[in-house]
Amino acid sequence: MNQFLRKHICSLLVCLLLPLLAFAQENYPIAFDRDADRTRMDRILNGIVLNGNVFQVASPMKMYHDLSNHTFRAHAGDLISPSLAFTGKWMDSYIYIDKDRNGAFDVVTPGTAGALTEDNELVSFSGLSLPDGAFNSYGEPTDLSQVQPPSFVLPEDMEPGIYMMRVKIDWDDANPAGRMDEANGIIRNGGAVLDIHLEILPDGEYPEGCYAMTFNDEFDGTDGSQPDNAKWRRSNRYGSTWNRFISNSEDVVFLREGHLVCRAIPNPDPSSDPVPMLTGSVETRDNFSFTYGWVEARLKTTPHVGNFPAFWMMPQPPTDTWPKGGEIDIFEAIDAQNTAFHTLHSHWTSTLGNKNNPKSSFSESVTQGEWHVFAANWTEDAIAFYVDGNPVGTYAKSQNASDIEQGQWPFQHDFYLILNQSVGDGSWAKAPDTAFTYETLFDWVRVFQKDAVPTSIKSLPDTRLTNDWYTLDGRKLQAEPTSPGIYIHAQRKVAIK
Repeated sequence: MNQFLRKHICSLLVCLLLPLLAFAQENYPIAFDRDADRTRMDRILNGIVLNGNVFQVASPMKMYHDLSNHTFRAHAGDLISPSLAFTGKWMDSYIYIDKDRNGAFDVVTPGTAGALTEDNELVSFSGLSLPDGAFNSYGEPTDLSQVQPPSFVLPEDMEPGIYMMRVKIDWDDANPAGRMDEANGIIRNGGAVLDIHLEILPDGEYPEGCYAMTFNDEFDGTDGSQPDNAKWRRSNRYGSTWNRFISNSEDVVFLREGHLVCRAIPNPDPSSDPVPMLTGSVETRDNFSFTYGWVEARLKTTPHVGNFPAFWMMPQPPTDTWPKGGEIDIFEAIDAQNTAFHTLHSHWTSTLGNKNNPKSSFSESVTQGEWHVFAANWTEDAIAFYVDGNPVGTYAKSQNASDIEQGQWPFQHDFYLILNQSVGDGSWAKAPDTAFTYETLFDWVRVFQKDAVPTSIKSLPDTRLTNDWYTLDGRKLQAEPTSPGIYIHAQRKVAIK
């Protein structure tokens, strides 16, 4: 090629590429320099968890995080469960998806109580001031201090392909570029923007390494009803602290406003059951158990002396007796302490006393009266605990054959789930206040497993039209319901009283 042609071809390529580069920079704008350093050290984004898939940021001290070389894979209609690994409070989060792939996030102001329409490319938010108050996208009132984004459902009609998804941490502002006023701008407040690719997979395609939902319960039954008996059974009463007062009474386990309520109540009739309190517990034993996966629950409890709730797992029978079979405590709390505990029990830790070889119990400061997502990532080699997307501790399988023979790693067979509200006996949690009603609310429970075919991936009916109302079984109503119950409206659970 002669020098003249080479020069003109290079000039032509520059002319063609410059507009494309300019277009790429103008797409998905942000309101600050993409290389800007953060201004606050008390608010830091370290990553995001999406349906058990962990994506870490490379440079936490930056304001902008380009994770577009990573891809989160899902299917149209999937329920998406996000958790932000974020340090700090008094911020809000917003998730956007460029559904029409036009290079911009097209935001429509949410409707009453934060309702989002199908065409809105803002798909989830933890807090936003609206004409009727401040809400999150669940429709829950908020004080704008909770950064964790609510779950959302991908539209059923999304075509397979690559989409841009943005996560923004800001304060009370839906603009995907970031809030830029002097008083509460995203830079001054120590917010963040993260961009990542979302790939919508064709139906029936589950690439190797992908997580799929294999169990979930959103607890969306009618107020006062019992949890789904195809998934849950009542736990039995025995002599341990947690199960010594368990009851089959419907006063200690029931559904209310889209939540599972587990209670410990003063015994109304000690003459027929001579115990001071009745407590509620449900489990998936014989209905659902699994080996390895990401398991999580959104819950909150009522701090009070004697409080002792838990979200945990035990081995599906037949198995060795406790503690040889193992126990995985994803969440426990005691009394009025604003601390969450996460513990593993086994013959190695409990009988032989090797609780720090390796460390088998972890704790994290939380506000117990607020919603939190507690999770465990259980693999062949380790169990890692998370609170609101933040890792709090990992227990690893020993590489020493002698340790394994002595029960260091019994976590290699099916475990089932347990949700319960108990009371202490003075040995760890204090003795109960027998005049008090203890209550723990579970908003949902989900299990995601790698290389699995989902069994319950679409948990909410299709509600694309803002003005349409649906029953929980997906039946469309002709008008807004007037009868008490839980309904689906604009992809949200709505309680009619």
